[in-house]
Amino acid sequence: MKKILLLFFCFFVVYLLCFLYLDYYFNKQYSIKNIPLGETFDAAVVFYDSFDTSGNPDKESMRRLSLAVDLYHKGIIQRLIFVGGWRPSKKFTGSQLLAQEAIAHGVNPAHIFIDNRSRDTIHNWNEAKKIIAKNRFTRILLISSPFHLFRLKHLITNNNGVKIFYSTYNKTDTLPLKSFWDNVIDYNYHMISFVTYLLLPSEWYQFFIEKIRK
Repeated sequence: MKKILLLFFCFFVVYLLCFLYLDYYFNKQYSIKNIPLGETFDAAVVFYDSFDTSGNPDKESMRRLSLAVDLYHKGIIQRLIFVGGWRPSKKFTGSQLLAQEAIAHGVNPAHIFIDNRSRDTIHNWNEAKKIIAKNRFTRILLISSPFHLFRLKHLITNNNGVKIFYSTYNKTDTLPLKSFWDNVIDYNYHMISFVTYLLLPSEWYQFFIEKIRK
């Protein structure tokens, strides 16, 4: 029994150290502060996270939206592309809900593009690429959580000449606030998703996504 407890304790320590290091590293790597002064973008792609228990955008989605709207009003990004949140069982998508919130916060509807067909990171980006290509955007900012941006950076292999930058919110002053536990959940989800994507055949991966996100 003592050996099992010792192994569990060692595993927990290693897990905690990995989490703390990666959390610090990714937050620093993808910080909005890394964008050079005076830099502007044709559009920002805002990735929808999930729904809360009431069917509204969850806190993580709202954090991403908050950063996007702030950068829009500062003139750093010219347009917003909302992707993700499609569920066949619902009559609306998460991206539509975020677009409505953006308009309520003063974003010009003419500057908003919406994807209504994707429900996972791979298809989020595929739909975003269609919008980017159609409108001939050349400078794009991807907005999401630090751990999600890590996944995106490894999934995006062909930019077709588009310059892509990655940015996340400052977790110490974002709204809604992000707790330590929120951070742990985000870490677990995206690390598991990333490993699952690498190990499973693409057909199996999509099968599970379709079953989970109905």
